[in-house]
Amino acid sequence: MGIGRVHTSRLDEFVAKIDGYGGLGTPDTNALLSDFQVELSTPVNTALDPFSPEYFAQQEAVYRELAGRAIDQKSGEITPIDVAHHAAGANPYHSNDIRFISKQARTILTCMAMADLPPGATVLDAGCGWGLSSEMMAFAGLTVTGLDINPMFADLVARRAERLKLPIKAVCAGFDEFDTPERYDLLFFYECLHHSLRPWETVATLGRFVKPGGKVMFAGEPIQAHWWPQWGLRLDSGSVYCMRKFGWWESGWSADFLVAAFARAGFHLELHPHVGLDNGIVGVAVRHAERAMTSVDLTVSAPVRALEAQLAARTPSAEVDALRREAEQHRRAAEMHRAEAAAYKIEVDRQASALNTLEQEVNKFRTSKSWRWTAPMRSLFRKLGVSKE
Repeated sequence: MGIGRVHTSRLDEFVAKIDGYGGLGTPDTNALLSDFQVELSTPVNTALDPFSPEYFAQQEAVYRELAGRAIDQKSGEITPIDVAHHAAGANPYHSNDIRFISKQARTILTCMAMADLPPGATVLDAGCGWGLSSEMMAFAGLTVTGLDINPMFADLVARRAERLKLPIKAVCAGFDEFDTPERYDLLFFYECLHHSLRPWETVATLGRFVKPGGKVMFAGEPIQAHWWPQWGLRLDSGSVYCMRKFGWWESGWSADFLVAAFARAGFHLELHPHVGLDNGIVGVAVRHAERAMTSVDLTVSAPVRALEAQLAARTPSAEVDALRREAEQHRRAAEMHRAEAAAYKIEVDRQASALNTLEQEVNKFRTSKSWRWTAPMRSLFRKLGVSKE
């Protein structure tokens, strides 16, 4: 029998019970959590602008309820590890779980193949954690800066890089604190962007260090709209456990919101399904102004495809130049429409939620038995010719 619904007031007991079963991922724990649901007391108005301070404040209140503490990523994102033990291992996890290590390495190297970087390229591995992503990218020929807020992770990455003679520099800093005169061909997030409080600000901040023509990529990120229409803290058992036990910030986003968030940061994001971690999504982004000069956008509009077909037929050079200019205009127009559509959808969802809330309030008045409270609504109904029944 599963654990069922758990109110946030019982989350300390919940964590202790999971630990008693051996932690997350054991067969007994998986069976126990098969029907897990968390009961929240904090109200959230999803009709608010998801980029607004008001909406963030509501999600921050949800975090306080789930984690049992205020947000402090300087302490909440610090995972204690035995640095010497992991530095000596064949991999940073010091694990012999072939399936786990293989799928992680496969995902990272797939991303590098998709990035299509030049020889000797440089990469900023943001939130590098244990450093497997940094090591795999260095193995593939990149020069890597591994960035993490956890000083023990930074120490681990530095020790392993020295032992294995890999071109990796480890830096301990938060996303918002990092600064460097260096510029990178790639900004890479692997299983870490969801720890950012405001990912649109993180992408904009770290995106300053991407070279002209460079890319931003991510993999292993939670893209879903199961609990919130735009974004919010994830309420699955694993996320709730980690928030309560460690103080991690565990957010997730809808695909439309993430595209809009990257657009807000000045980047055009393409989502590539079924190629990432556990057959998930890989995101590839370039600056809006540079998009026409890259091969990242694999889905072009019908007019552009027709123009490119004419180019392939070896049209005379004067017409080729005209067609190229027209193709670029189509691409830019399509980009503007895509960004506008994403923003419009967010606003439509917000308005629909607000309308639903208003209808609920009206129904309360219509069914209320209180003469005093319903008097204004009864007057309005008479004017509109609407029956209270």
